[in-house]
Amino acid sequence: MLFCGATGIGKQQFVRFVAEALLCRNPHRLTGACGECDACAQLSAGAHADFRVLNPEGASATIKVDAVRELVSWMQLSAPAGRYRVALIDASDAMNRNAANSLLKTLEEPGERAVLILAASKPGVLPATIRSRCQSTVLNLSDFNNALNWLQAQGVPDAEQQLRHSGLGPYAIVNQQTEEWQATHKLLQKAWGDLFLMRASVGKIVDSLKDLPASACLTVFASWTLAAVKQHQNIAIGSDPATSQLVSEVQTSLDNVQWFALHDRIQALYRSDSASFKTQAVLEGLFADIRNMTQVTNQG
Repeated sequence: MLFCGATGIGKQQFVRFVAEALLCRNPHRLTGACGECDACAQLSAGAHADFRVLNPEGASATIKVDAVRELVSWMQLSAPAGRYRVALIDASDAMNRNAANSLLKTLEEPGERAVLILAASKPGVLPATIRSRCQSTVLNLSDFNNALNWLQAQGVPDAEQQLRHSGLGPYAIVNQQTEEWQATHKLLQKAWGDLFLMRASVGKIVDSLKDLPASACLTVFASWTLAAVKQHQNIAIGSDPATSQLVSEVQTSLDNVQWFALHDRIQALYRSDSASFKTQAVLEGLFADIRNMTQVTNQG
């Protein structure tokens, strides 16, 4: 099963709900796991023998082939009579190419009573061979007012504006209020501004981002290139004031066609194994090309 949806829509919570309901001894049709049986107690303690979770790891924030191969071997084991063996791959779009390919045989010939659940914010990053072998469900924001009330209860400023225009789910919007997210975002904003406005060398800018996962940098930069395209077309981008100002400041550095081309280039980098490499190696060539593009535009 493949569950997709916007970042922060609640995929992590929902796929966990599904997994727990499958493993519970007395699940309810509407409310899921009972929370009281021995299986629920084991899940709560992180000690259920028939449940595995695979998350991105390391500085690259990717899921690598060795981890997937180990999971595949585990899924071939026999489940207890009348029960399920459940594996959950959170952020499955963070698998590198070899990791994704190692899943194919399992998807074609799953073990008896074995259930594989994948969650992805960018399902297009997954190979078509993976997507075609899964039952796909898209999770949407079905109750805007309920989500808005929850955001306001969390103390999120301009909650309605962010929910309507950011393209993010409620959990991602709340995460943006944390000090860690704010610090990372400011670092990325400075790097993007320095790159387009010629305030620092490419080497120095790339070095300032070396401790961040390449996939995280590419995701943010792709969203800003798309925001620049929208501003060219006078479409509201719904970003925070600092990001909106940044996009406005650099927008004239490239024309609309160039922004589209840059957006496609960044998306292609994300879809390839580049996002699992060191950030410096991924960004050096990209930033050098961007700097050349902006210099040519300014000279013109």
